[in-house]
Amino acid sequence: MPQVKKQGMREAIVEAAFHLFSQKGYTTTTMAEIARAANMTVANLYVYFDSKLMILYEIYRPWLGGQLDTLRQAVRRSRSPRSKLKRIFMGIWDDIPKAEHSFANALIEALASAPQNMGKPTDLLATVETFLTEMILESLPPERQSLAKDGLLAHVIWMAFDGFVINQRIGDVRNISAVADLMTDLLLGETPSR
Repeated sequence: MPQVKKQGMREAIVEAAFHLFSQKGYTTTTMAEIARAANMTVANLYVYFDSKLMILYEIYRPWLGGQLDTLRQAVRRSRSPRSKLKRIFMGIWDDIPKAEHSFANALIEALASAPQNMGKPTDLLATVETFLTEMILESLPPERQSLAKDGLLAHVIWMAFDGFVINQRIGDVRNISAVADLMTDLLLGETPSR
């Protein structure tokens, strides 16, 4: 007889895994630890999720969506192109990497340790790059918008995000505000004041 899935169990798994991934990281968290924290057996855990990676994807997408929504609200409250752009960079390269004990690092760990030809089961990268492109286009003066229209700038910003996340996790924190100022100056076509 097939086992009946219960919504409360799925939520318990996701909550337990989020806590463990945030505190210990993805690689060192085991399925047995997740099962124990969710008050179930490992065999029962596999009824709900095929792998630890699938649990992470279940958590990561809505978590990141919430982080990006918060960033969007902050950017839209900003007045000038300069303050909007700097808020974007600070959010992507500082706020999100710091959030929940560097939870964003869990995805980097997971992808780095996944089998080589596994691929990504979601369109997360495209979603984030579209979000960033839209936010940058809303923030730039019209005469500078050509810099962001093709999505390449968003791609570079998000690839840099991975480095900032890793650095945050290992405690190698640079002056991200200065980096954000530099990027803002470059996008606005202004000479850096340093």
